[in-house]
Amino acid sequence: MRYGFLGPETTFTHQALLQALAETPEEFAGAEPELVPFASVATATTDLLAGDIDALMAPIENSVEGGVSGTLDVLAATDSITIVAEQVVPITFVLAAREPMDPSEVTTVASHPHAQAQVQGWLRAHLPEASIAASSSTAAAARDLASATAEDSVGRAAVCSPLAARHFGLEVLAEGIEDHQGAQTRFVLVTREGRIPARTGSDKSTLVVQLPHNRAGALLEMLEMFSANGVNLSRIESRPIGDFLGRYSFSIDVEGHIEDRRVAAALRALHRVCPVVHYLGSYPRVDGQRPEFREDYADEAYDEARDWVESLTSMVTRPAQGDLNAQAD
Repeated sequence: MRYGFLGPETTFTHQALLQALAETPEEFAGAEPELVPFASVATATTDLLAGDIDALMAPIENSVEGGVSGTLDVLAATDSITIVAEQVVPITFVLAAREPMDPSEVTTVASHPHAQAQVQGWLRAHLPEASIAASSSTAAAARDLASATAEDSVGRAAVCSPLAARHFGLEVLAEGIEDHQGAQTRFVLVTREGRIPARTGSDKSTLVVQLPHNRAGALLEMLEMFSANGVNLSRIESRPIGDFLGRYSFSIDVEGHIEDRRVAAALRALHRVCPVVHYLGSYPRVDGQRPEFREDYADEAYDEARDWVESLTSMVTRPAQGDLNAQAD
C-alpha cells in the first residue's frame, strides 16, 4: 500500500497517517506501507485517481479555523473517491529558528496559513513588526528554514510542530504559542471509490449537496429531510460552486452509517429533490461515540413501517386480464 500525505515528514497530516496505520483494519494490513509526501491535497488526489497511490490522508476540519477549504473543494469536485476513516490530532505550535536568537529579533515568520491563523494572537502580542510568509505546510516551513544558509536565515523563524522543529534540527524560541489550548485538527483517509467500511454503530457519513437553484426555502427543505429522519448533523459548511456568484454547495457530516435506515431514508429524500448529492462515504467515528435518537428512528421502526405498507398494498385488487383487454379496446 502506498499512502499519500501533505508533506514533508513531521506535518500534522503525517502524524495523523501514522496514527491511522497504527490502527489499520485488516483490509489495509499486509506489506510494509510506503508513505509518499505531496505538496498539496489536489496533487495527491490526482495521483490517487491515477492509481499511483492507494490512499490519501488529508486535513478536513480544525477546531479553531473550521473546514480546510482546499480539502473540501477537492472532495466536492471528485466523484471517484471514498472516505474510509478519520483521525484527530492535538495541535500545538512552537516558534523555531535556525540559530538561537531572541524572539524580538525575528523579522519574518513562515508557516501554513491555517497555522498562522491559530497563533495570530501570540504573534501580534510578541512579534507585532514581523512579516508573515505563507508555506505549503508547517513542516515545509521548518524544512526550508533548516536548509537556508546562515546569511539567509537571519531574522527568519517558522511556526511548526515540536516534532518538526526536532526533526529539522531547529532551535525552539517559544513553546505553546497557539491561541487556543487544546485545539485539534480532524483528518480523513481517502481511497478510490468502491469500499465502504462496515457499520459499527458509531459511525459518521460525509456528503456534498447542491440545492435547487434560486428556490426559496431550499436550504430549510434539505435540513428538514435530515430532521424528519432523526439524523443529526455534526458539521455543515457552504462552499462556492465556482460557476457564478451566489451558487454554493454544502459539505455535510451526519451521525450514522448508510446502512442505518434513517440515514438511507434521508439520502433517498435528498436524491429526489436536490440536483447533486455526492456521497463521500461512511466510516467509524474516531471518538467511538454512538448517536442518540428516538425509538421511532430505529431500524426496526423503519422495517415495521415498510412491512405494514407492503401488507396493505398486497390487498390491492388487480383488474382481470379480460377487463384490461376491454379497457384497451
